Amino acid sequence: MKTVKIRGVLVSVDGVGVLIRGPAGSGKSLAALNLMRQGHYLVADDLVDVFPDPQGEALVGRAVEEHVRTEVRGLGIFVAETLFPHGTLPAAKIDFVVDLDEYDPARDLGRTSPEIGKLRVMDIDLLSVRVPVAPGMDPALLIELLARAFKTNGTV
Repeated sequence: MKTVKIRGVLVSVDGVGVLIRGPAGSGKSLAALNLMRQGHYLVADDLVDVFPDPQGEALVGRAVEEHVRTEVRGLGIFVAETLFPHGTLPAAKIDFVVDLDEYDPARDLGRTSPEIGKLRVMDIDLLSVRVPVAPGMDPALLIELLARAFKTNGTV
């Protein structure tokens, strides 16, 4: 089976698979930990092994190692199951991508709808959403809201 590796974090929020991307230090792992604390699941952190589902219509992601590890800046690297014993899944379908980005007042002030695009992976188009994050904002809450909108509407 052909796979590709994508830098990011894969979570399952209410059964919706969200691939979180962003530059180092953008809050991907912290967002995943906050989502796990809310009862959602971490699938992979830092590097996601991505492959098509058996029908070739969707993409699935999994961790590259048996036990998912997550890095907490300033505290170290932890096996996720030791932090949240029921907070991981072995794999999840990727429903959409969140690109965490630094909040830019010139670009983001007054914006009322998400910036949506497409990310093509293995000949499959994934919906992508740019999420600007200002200091003090909780990207986990924004990701959870997007996942709930996707679950309800089939889009964000």
